[in-house]
Order: sequence, then structure tokens, then C-alpha cells
Amino acid sequence: MNSIEESKFVLDDETKEHVANVLWFSDFNSADIPHEITEQLYDPKNSPESFGSRTRTYLDWLINHPQSHNPDYTKRYQKLKKYCITLNSHQSYVIISKFLGLNDSQGFVPMPAAADLQFPRDWLPQLKTKVGWHFFVGSCWDNTGAEYGVECMFFRYSLLPPALAAEFGLSDVQNQVIELQLAISKAGDQHYQADPPVIAGTTGLISLGLNPFHFEVGKNKMASVHADSLFPFTLEACGFERSSAEPIKLAIDLRFESGKEYLIQGENGCMPCVAGLGSLYYSIPNMKLANGSTLTIGSERITLTHGTFWFDHQWGFLIGNSQSTVLRAATNMKKTGNSGWDWFMAQFSGDRQLTMFAPHSDARMAYYYQTGSSPPGTMHVNVSGKYMDEHKELKLTRGTLSIRRWVRGEHSPNPLRYPPSRTWYPNQWEFVFDDVLPEDIRAFTMVPILSSGQSNFMANGSEYSEGAVYLRGTNGEDLGRGFAESVEYARTIDAMLMLAGIDDASIGALILNSSSSWLRRLRSRLYVLTHTSELRDVLATQKGLELFTMATSKSR
Repeated sequence: MNSIEESKFVLDDETKEHVANVLWFSDFNSADIPHEITEQLYDPKNSPESFGSRTRTYLDWLINHPQSHNPDYTKRYQKLKKYCITLNSHQSYVIISKFLGLNDSQGFVPMPAAADLQFPRDWLPQLKTKVGWHFFVGSCWDNTGAEYGVECMFFRYSLLPPALAAEFGLSDVQNQVIELQLAISKAGDQHYQADPPVIAGTTGLISLGLNPFHFEVGKNKMASVHADSLFPFTLEACGFERSSAEPIKLAIDLRFESGKEYLIQGENGCMPCVAGLGSLYYSIPNMKLANGSTLTIGSERITLTHGTFWFDHQWGFLIGNSQSTVLRAATNMKKTGNSGWDWFMAQFSGDRQLTMFAPHSDARMAYYYQTGSSPPGTMHVNVSGKYMDEHKELKLTRGTLSIRRWVRGEHSPNPLRYPPSRTWYPNQWEFVFDDVLPEDIRAFTMVPILSSGQSNFMANGSEYSEGAVYLRGTNGEDLGRGFAESVEYARTIDAMLMLAGIDDASIGALILNSSSSWLRRLRSRLYVLTHTSELRDVLATQKGLELFTMATSKSR
């Protein structure tokens, strides 16, 4: 096949745009695309008919695998199937990642009873799990003293359970979609985010391996230099913000010479692991930029003199059902739910690091999804975290967080595709921790480097806030730098439906009506009461729930 015109199907404009973007072109021009890539793009597995067929088959599979103590999603799935005749990879990704409900955790490799992290194996994405990400955030400076915050994430999602994917002749790589998150903020100036491209493994544009480690999506890549060491390490990415008439090029070319010890999250890597549900998670803090690192914003290429970054690798299940019946029943006893969270990392002077987590709670629903003319009042949150001291020793710590300042989510990488929600997000964070932390950092405030906000969009339509912060002591002293993340504060179901090509508002209503009915809660309560010893046995085997219970107990 020598040209698009000779293909057996039409590649839609959005997919072509995403392909061009990961090859670092702002627009698709067939003359720019290497022949071998063009051949793969027009493989039948990459056709709109194939994405539609696979998604419909998955919906039928879920209909045939209902779970007890769980909503009946049959009506939802049948409605969705009508929109799955032909789909591009982005539409399939939105439907599968956002609209399927809790029982889509079936069929994937379960989380182990206990973590067994091994390196270099676990540098790689774990493709038989449902979701995972390689996530880099940090602060850096140029030779004029200008400061920048940077976020880059390769976010991976398996479209089908591995066994079902194999029935379609898909390899583990072909079964993936990966979206690129790339954002840059200049302190006191402006926040930018590249319009996130979505790339399916069936395009042939995803590659990974060891000896040495590498993970590539088009020309975007993370890679080690040596087979036996993660460092030295390179991170290269490029994208285009489309918030104005002309695309704004954003690019990073970061070289890391070293990082601190692995910070194993949760309980030896389980965050958590309970009855097959949860995630495995580790971090590497204090990654130091090497000479030759650059940023690009528009036509300006910025040479960096120094910087400090943080790396997270997490995989498993963000949300979903346990395969334990009694644990599903216990979870179902809640009336409503918000699956969001607030996450923070702090890198203090003196080579000291802290990672913190606060899951959202029904008790604080008045602070989520707020779009009124006035911001919410002061929100108090319990947080838990892991502290790594200058000697690389790890300790659990607990504290309180007060949020008094808020900012609207006004920014979009492409307003036509991702309309800003104008939801209120936290915009300053005041922490007080227990005496596990040294006295000079026991109380501190995170102040964003941009007061106007640093909101972003995932390609699945979810809006979130993610940005660099200053760490300030009780007297305003500079304690270091960090990042603050706020997830699931905004309802963007209309944007998700639009991205998926769905014009049936009743589907949105079905998706939003996720609360457990009183009858189902009653049945679940009765089941738990008659299976208390079984529930006790399941919970006795859990690993890593301590951080969650620390953060949610005694909430104000």
C-alpha cells in the first residue's frame, strides 16, 4: 500500500491528527509519514469497524458476566452498543475507560496477595493489567532564573481483558491505548497543556523493552542508557496546545543523571492489594536534571541549568469490583461515592521527600463539583503519607490539610474538544503533620507557582488540576518545591459523551446515577451480616490499606 487512497478503509481526521502529533507534526501530511508506519495504520485491526466490533463484543461479554451486589448495567450496555458500529481508537477508549461501571475489572490479571516488585522488570508497563502510568513531575530553572513546572505522563489503558483480546488476534501491545499528558507552567506567567493524543497499539507506534529499558509512543520516549541501570535516563515528548488560532508547540528533552532510592509506596508496593483489587506502586524522588536538558514553548527553546523531578509508576485498578462477593457487598453498603483523590509530593531542602494522599469522601461532597459564582468555604481533610529522610529511611506519617483558597478550572488544551468546566479547585494547601516529620517541615503551605490555576484534561474527558508549587514554612521561608494534584472535582460527562460520539443524554443519566439503591444496600448488609467471618478473613489478607484508613478516619 503506497497511499491513503489505496486503503480499504478511511482513517478519520482525529486519528490522523493524533498520529501526526506523536510523530511531532502539528498536522497530518501523508508525505511526512514513513511507509512502514502507513502500512501499519491501514492494517485491518486498526480500522473503525474493528474497534467497533471489539467494543461491542466486550459489552456483550460484560452482559454475560454480571456480578452480585452490583448495579445491573445491561440497559446501559445495550444503549452503548448502538454507538459501537464504527469507532476510532479515541472513542473506544472513552467508552471503555469511562462508561462501563464497576464490573469491568473482571478478566484482568489480579493484584497479588503481596507485592513482589522486581527491577528492571517493573520499569516496564504491565500490559495484562487494566491501567497504569509512568508519571514525571518537577521544577526546573533556566539561566535567567526563570522557573518552570513540568508534567509528563504516558497513561496506558488495556481496551479488552487479555483473553478476549487474544481471541481477536491482538498482542498485549496491540490491546493498549496510550495517551500522552504534557504540561508546562512558567512561574508567574502562564500554564500550557498539549492537546493529548491517543494512540492505539494497533498503529504499531507503541514499543517497549529492556536491555536497556525503553518505552516509546511515536517519537515520545523514556529510555535508559545502560541495560543494568535506570540512570542515566532520558525523557523526550512533544505536543501542541490548541487554545488559540495557531497551535503552540510544547516539548521537553530532559536528561536525568541520578535519582534517589526507590520509594516503595503502600505496603511494600501494595497501594493496596485486597482480594485481587488495588494497585502496585513505587516512586523515585529527587531525580536531578543533567546538562543539555531543554524545554520548548512555542518558538522559544529554553536551556535548563538545573531541576529536580519525581517519578511514579503505578498499575492495576483505579476503581472496580473485587472478585470477593462479601467484599463487594461490604463496599456496596455505601450510599454514594466519589472516586477522586488529592495527591501531593514535596521535595524539601536537605534531600527530604514526602508523598501524601487523601481519597475523596462522601462527607465532603459539598466541596466537589462546585461551579457556582462563589468558591467553596474552608475544607479540612485528613492526609497520610510516606516520608523519606536524608538517609533514605521511610516512615508513615499522618496530618491534616486545610484548603481556604480556590480557583476555577478555566484552561483547556483544546476548548472545542475539551470545554473547561469552570469548576472550583483547591489553590493553596496548608499542612500540619505529626512528630514523625522534623520540626522545621512539620507545618508548611503549598503555594502554586501560578495563582490563575493549572487545570488539565485527560483525553477521556476528565478534567483535573496538576501543578508545581512552592513549599513555604510557617514564617514564609522557602522549604523546597512540590506538586499538587486534584482529581474528580469536575463533572464532565457531556464532554465525555461528545468525545465518544454519543448524542443520547439518557446514557449520561445512567452513568451519573451510580449510587447504590436502598434495596441493594439492604441485601448487601444482610449478606455481610451472614458472612462476617468470610469478610474478616478477606480483610486479614489485605496489604497496604493503612494509608487509606489513616487518611479517611476521623474526617472532619
